[in-house]
Amino acid sequence: MKKPATVALLALALTGCVSESSLPQVYSPPAVETVTKEASAEDLSQAWADTQINHFLNGYGAASLAGFMEGTPHRNIDSWSSPEEGVLVVVLSSNNWRGKYLHTLSFDIMGKAGWEDPRLKKVRVTTHDGSAWEETRRTSIAGLH
Repeated sequence: MKKPATVALLALALTGCVSESSLPQVYSPPAVETVTKEASAEDLSQAWADTQINHFLNGYGAASLAGFMEGTPHRNIDSWSSPEEGVLVVVLSSNNWRGKYLHTLSFDIMGKAGWEDPRLKKVRVTTHDGSAWEETRRTSIAGLH
Protein backbone atom coordinates (compact mmCIF):
# COMPACT_ATOMS: atom_id res chain seq x y z
CA MET A 1 0.00 0.00 0.00
CA LYS A 2 1.42 3.39 -1.00
CA LYS A 3 1.72 6.15 1.55
CA PRO A 4 -0.63 9.17 1.01
CA ALA A 5 2.32 11.58 0.75
CA THR A 6 3.90 9.52 -2.00
CA VAL A 7 0.60 9.34 -3.88
CA ALA A 8 0.17 13.12 -3.54
CA LEU A 9 3.68 13.79 -4.83
CA LEU A 10 3.14 11.48 -7.77
CA ALA A 11 -0.15 13.21 -8.58
CA LEU A 12 1.49 16.61 -8.45
CA ALA A 13 4.34 15.39 -10.61
CA LEU A 14 1.90 14.14 -13.19
CA THR A 15 0.15 17.50 -13.33
CA GLY A 16 3.45 19.33 -13.62
CA CYS A 17 3.24 21.09 -10.26
CA VAL A 18 6.24 19.26 -8.85
CA SER A 19 9.44 18.69 -10.75
CA GLU A 20 10.82 15.20 -11.15
CA SER A 21 13.95 16.22 -9.26
CA SER A 22 11.94 16.86 -6.07
CA LEU A 23 10.64 13.30 -6.03
CA PRO A 24 12.41 10.79 -3.79
CA GLN A 25 15.32 9.26 -5.67
CA VAL A 26 16.25 5.61 -5.58
CA TYR A 27 19.95 5.03 -5.07
CA SER A 28 21.61 3.25 -7.94
CA PRO A 29 25.20 2.29 -7.33
CA PRO A 30 27.60 3.14 -10.13
CA ALA A 31 28.21 0.39 -12.62
CA VAL A 32 31.11 -1.78 -11.62
CA GLU A 33 33.53 -2.43 -14.40
CA THR A 34 34.81 -5.96 -14.37
CA VAL A 35 38.54 -5.98 -14.72
CA THR A 36 40.15 -9.18 -15.79
CA LYS A 37 43.86 -9.33 -15.30
CA GLU A 38 45.70 -11.43 -17.79
CA ALA A 39 48.12 -13.73 -16.07
CA SER A 40 51.69 -12.65 -16.60
CA ALA A 41 54.31 -15.08 -17.80
CA GLU A 42 55.78 -14.95 -14.29
CA ASP A 43 52.42 -15.91 -12.74
CA LEU A 44 52.04 -18.78 -15.19
CA SER A 45 55.55 -20.12 -14.62
CA GLN A 46 55.08 -20.00 -10.84
CA ALA A 47 51.73 -21.77 -11.16
CA TRP A 48 53.44 -24.46 -13.24
CA ALA A 49 56.21 -24.82 -10.61
CA ASP A 50 53.57 -25.06 -7.87
CA THR A 51 51.88 -27.85 -9.81
CA GLN A 52 55.17 -29.76 -10.08
CA ILE A 53 55.68 -29.55 -6.31
CA ASN A 54 52.13 -30.78 -5.79
CA HIS A 55 52.83 -33.74 -8.10
CA PHE A 56 55.93 -34.46 -6.02
CA LEU A 57 53.99 -34.28 -2.73
CA ASN A 58 51.15 -36.40 -4.11
CA GLY A 59 53.67 -39.01 -5.25
CA TYR A 60 54.66 -39.45 -1.63
CA GLY A 61 51.11 -39.14 -0.30
CA ALA A 62 52.18 -36.02 1.60
CA ALA A 63 49.86 -33.07 2.11
CA SER A 64 52.76 -30.70 2.73
CA LEU A 65 56.52 -30.58 3.11
CA ALA A 66 56.01 -31.14 6.84
CA GLY A 67 55.01 -34.69 5.89
CA PHE A 68 58.67 -35.54 5.26
CA MET A 69 60.99 -36.80 7.95
CA GLU A 70 62.90 -34.16 9.91
CA GLY A 71 66.57 -33.98 8.95
CA THR A 72 66.05 -34.69 5.26
CA PRO A 73 66.55 -32.28 2.37
CA HIS A 74 62.92 -32.94 1.43
CA ARG A 75 61.81 -31.29 4.68
CA ASN A 76 64.13 -28.31 4.06
CA ILE A 77 62.61 -27.12 0.79
CA ASP A 78 62.25 -23.37 1.08
CA SER A 79 61.03 -22.23 -2.35
CA TRP A 80 60.66 -23.23 -5.97
CA SER A 81 60.33 -21.55 -9.33
CA SER A 82 60.49 -22.14 -13.04
CA PRO A 83 63.02 -19.78 -14.63
CA GLU A 84 62.45 -21.32 -18.05
CA GLU A 85 60.00 -23.68 -19.68
CA GLY A 86 60.34 -27.25 -18.48
CA VAL A 87 62.77 -26.42 -15.66
CA LEU A 88 61.96 -26.59 -11.95
CA VAL A 89 64.41 -25.01 -9.50
CA VAL A 90 64.05 -25.95 -5.84
CA VAL A 91 65.89 -23.95 -3.17
CA LEU A 92 66.65 -25.43 0.23
CA SER A 93 66.42 -23.38 3.41
CA SER A 94 70.05 -23.91 4.38
CA ASN A 95 73.49 -24.45 2.92
CA ASN A 96 74.11 -27.67 4.86
CA TRP A 97 73.24 -30.00 1.97
CA ARG A 98 75.73 -31.17 -0.61
CA GLY A 99 76.30 -33.75 -3.35
CA LYS A 100 74.30 -36.91 -2.92
CA TYR A 101 71.59 -35.25 -0.82
CA LEU A 102 70.91 -32.62 -3.45
CA HIS A 103 71.03 -35.26 -6.19
CA THR A 104 68.67 -37.58 -4.30
CA LEU A 105 66.12 -34.81 -3.91
CA SER A 106 66.33 -33.69 -7.55
CA PHE A 107 65.99 -37.33 -8.63
CA ASP A 108 62.99 -37.87 -6.32
CA ILE A 109 61.22 -34.77 -7.58
CA MET A 110 61.80 -35.73 -11.22
CA GLY A 111 60.72 -39.29 -10.50
CA LYS A 112 57.42 -38.21 -8.95
CA ALA A 113 56.50 -35.07 -10.91
CA GLY A 114 57.98 -36.30 -14.18
CA TRP A 115 55.50 -39.16 -14.36
CA GLU A 116 52.66 -36.67 -14.06
CA ASP A 117 53.88 -33.97 -16.44
CA PRO A 118 55.89 -34.77 -19.56
CA ARG A 119 56.79 -31.06 -19.88
CA LEU A 120 59.13 -31.34 -16.88
CA LYS A 121 62.58 -31.68 -18.44
CA LYS A 122 64.98 -30.80 -15.62
CA VAL A 123 64.93 -30.41 -11.84
CA ARG A 124 67.69 -28.44 -10.16
CA VAL A 125 68.02 -28.43 -6.37
CA THR A 126 70.26 -25.78 -4.86
CA THR A 127 71.40 -24.62 -1.45
CA HIS A 128 70.03 -21.35 -0.14
CA ASP A 129 73.04 -19.33 -1.24
CA GLY A 130 73.47 -21.23 -4.52
CA SER A 131 76.93 -22.50 -3.56
CA ALA A 132 76.00 -26.12 -4.30
CA TRP A 133 73.48 -27.67 -6.63
CA GLU A 134 72.58 -30.88 -8.41
CA GLU A 135 70.17 -31.53 -11.20
CA THR A 136 68.34 -34.44 -12.74
CA ARG A 137 67.20 -34.46 -16.34
CA ARG A 138 64.16 -36.35 -17.53
CA THR A 139 66.38 -38.61 -19.64
CA SER A 140 68.23 -39.72 -16.48
CA ILE A 141 65.27 -41.75 -15.26
CA ALA A 142 64.43 -44.99 -17.05
CA GLY A 143 60.93 -44.90 -18.47
CA LEU A 144 60.61 -41.12 -18.56
CA HIS A 145 60.96 -39.94 -22.13
